[in-house]
Amino acid sequence: MRSTFAGLQMGLRALQAHQLGLSVTGHNIANANTEGYSRQRISLVPGNPYTVPSFNKPLSPGQIGTGVKVADIQRVRDDFIEMQLRMESQTTGQWQVLMDGYEQIEMIFNEPSDTGISSALTAFWTSWQELSLTPADPSARAVVRQTGALLADTISHTYTQLHRYREETDGAIGVKVNRINYLAQQVADLNKQIVAVAVSGDNPNDLLDARDLLVKELAQIANVQVVTDEKLQMHISISGSSLVQGSHVSKLGLREEPQGLRVIWAESGVTATFGGGELKGLFQLRDDILRDGYMVELDKFAEHLIKEVNNLHRQGYGYDTNADDGDPNRFPSGEDFFAPVNTGKWAQDIGLAENILKEDGLKYIAAGKLKGEPDEQQAPGNSDNARAIAELLQGAKVDELNGSIPGFLSSLIASLGVDSQEAQRMLANQTILMEHLERRQEAVSGVALDEEMGNLIRFQHAYNAAARLITALDETLSTVIERMGIVGR
Repeated sequence: MRSTFAGLQMGLRALQAHQLGLSVTGHNIANANTEGYSRQRISLVPGNPYTVPSFNKPLSPGQIGTGVKVADIQRVRDDFIEMQLRMESQTTGQWQVLMDGYEQIEMIFNEPSDTGISSALTAFWTSWQELSLTPADPSARAVVRQTGALLADTISHTYTQLHRYREETDGAIGVKVNRINYLAQQVADLNKQIVAVAVSGDNPNDLLDARDLLVKELAQIANVQVVTDEKLQMHISISGSSLVQGSHVSKLGLREEPQGLRVIWAESGVTATFGGGELKGLFQLRDDILRDGYMVELDKFAEHLIKEVNNLHRQGYGYDTNADDGDPNRFPSGEDFFAPVNTGKWAQDIGLAENILKEDGLKYIAAGKLKGEPDEQQAPGNSDNARAIAELLQGAKVDELNGSIPGFLSSLIASLGVDSQEAQRMLANQTILMEHLERRQEAVSGVALDEEMGNLIRFQHAYNAAARLITALDETLSTVIERMGIVGR
């Protein structure tokens, strides 16, 4: 027959199982606000049933239950949502970098404002317009020189800021690469710990949460692909190249080149490519948007401004009230207004011509224009050239630009605004999608305190009931041991 003490063992198992349930519930409550934590739950299953042995006929109607046991402690997680979050994190990280980059570029151009290139160009055009009305007025000539210097300084300063921002972006690439190496090493170390726990038959839930949190950050930086094997090891690759293989890490390196840092795989020296994440956004910002984009366009604007203004200016003549020949209107022509740029860096090196900057340089400003042969009599105060330059700066067509100089600048600023709005819109869409996925993840993995309080009460009452069972069995055994078999004493 079944042992009298079997019930005590059943009660003990129930106490242990529900005490563990209380511990897991307490662990969930304690980590309700812990980032990356996944709620845990115990899996209770019946113990192995006991069949009472007999020769012919069973002594009981069926198998006798042996109570409850804890099969395992499960981490509640939806792997499909995790995969979606990793994929969308890459896109979100890329557009976040691009949006921040466009905002910074907009701040550099500072348009529309009283201190931007457009304002300086308008002031330069206005000064030539005023000079065309009073070409002999020294103060009008001084304003032309001042506004020209202001325009040159504004263009040069804007280009320098764009160049500096590109260098900062290059530095950010190095920071992100170092961060990837650090996170990869942490994942590899956790892989080793997880395998050690998993082979013993336990679930390393907290270690898995810590690793998932690291991978989430990795996915925001680069386009990672993740595979988990049967030992719960996580293998991570970037664009098909292995980053983490179990406990081994293939680290990324940096190589300095004239065009900026290049990311390579340290072991092989092969260039690393990134199809998403913050690093892709940084490379786009550094190379496509800044170097090959707005810096090139600003250079093109400065080049044609210098060439076109100088071309007209060389066709005119200056005005010198102290001319030795007594003819102030016959000052030699052929002078540049802007200094020639021989470096090819038009926007960076733009400045006024040396003669214009001299103390007596106002006389070199060519407001007039020869109407015939140089020896023909010229009308005093001729301002045809000033009007021609004013028309150029107002909107006269430049064939190589397929438009005007101010139109080219307006188009450049407008395209910056359009690109910035697109980045903002894409990031807003990605943010909505990420919030949706995070809510779905939270619904599955998040700790709901109301639910945990219900579990707390449920396990508490079950524990009390198991204790009461042991008490009842104790009383029964006490009766058997202490009160039976004493007749005849």
